[in-house]
Amino acid sequence: MNGYLGCDIGSVSAKMAVIDDDTNVLAMVYLQNKGLIETVKKCLAEIENQLNSTEIKAVGCAGSGREFTKILLGGDIARTEILAHTIGTMHYYPDVNTIFDIGGEDCKIITLENGIWRNYIMNNICGAGTGAMIESIARALNIKTEDVGDLALRSRISLSFPGKCGVLCQSAVVSRKNKGANNEDILMGVCRALINNYLTLAKSIELKPPYVFQGATANNKALVKALEEQLNHRVIVPAYCESMGAIGMAILARENKPEETNFRGFAIRDLDLKSETFICEDCPNNCEITKILIEDEPIAYLGSRCGKYNEALYYCQSGKNSERNY
Repeated sequence: MNGYLGCDIGSVSAKMAVIDDDTNVLAMVYLQNKGLIETVKKCLAEIENQLNSTEIKAVGCAGSGREFTKILLGGDIARTEILAHTIGTMHYYPDVNTIFDIGGEDCKIITLENGIWRNYIMNNICGAGTGAMIESIARALNIKTEDVGDLALRSRISLSFPGKCGVLCQSAVVSRKNKGANNEDILMGVCRALINNYLTLAKSIELKPPYVFQGATANNKALVKALEEQLNHRVIVPAYCESMGAIGMAILARENKPEETNFRGFAIRDLDLKSETFICEDCPNNCEITKILIEDEPIAYLGSRCGKYNEALYYCQSGKNSERNY
């Protein structure tokens, strides 16, 4: 059976998915990113365990770690996470007009009309309005992040919190807690504050249903409720909400499959993979260069702006062609 591997590697989490020729999902994994190389290795091991007699024909990479991952795995294409999430969502919901995505450290809103991309707005500067804010509040209350949604839905009293700054919000949470507020009311108030701040991204664009909310935070039922309250409309949460970017990249890999994939194979997880970083001082750019090595042999350099260090080493050693637009 043919398989197509999609990878969505972000700063907080790593997602991989494999689809077949009919776009059925054969395998999927979601892990917290605790170091890119080791996390990618663990993802590969989990994906291989879920597959049965599947040959990977193409690999696509998205996310902030797409360049690194593409070189490490031997990827065939790389695309932005905006495109990957849009393709994944439209595959299941072709009529979608607005895509909400609240990530661990960034958040975005994508708008479409009649299947055509219209606009997107992204915030990757501040943690307020992202999953990181929920995680920090959960830690302050000694609550598991995955329990926040169910607990918040038990709220009976509406509490207001500052949503524009995670630090101020956490300070307000401590103050409320010291005054006797219960965790359920605090958590629901925080979820509403987060959504209020998140939707300020959309001040300059028009949001139209159908609405789809994706990303791991979409598993938080309180955030879904807060979003529906603000929009006064139902919001769809996909079954694979946390992996839509990976599925989107798998679909793109399938649509752009080469005659022969660059994929190094699942056995790469057993090799000695590492990276080293140094500053090149040969010109005023002072580029921070990342060298990627397999079994102590350099396969690529990333970060060069003048061209002295580039990906040519990888492509020369592999002897294969690969699309190089990022």
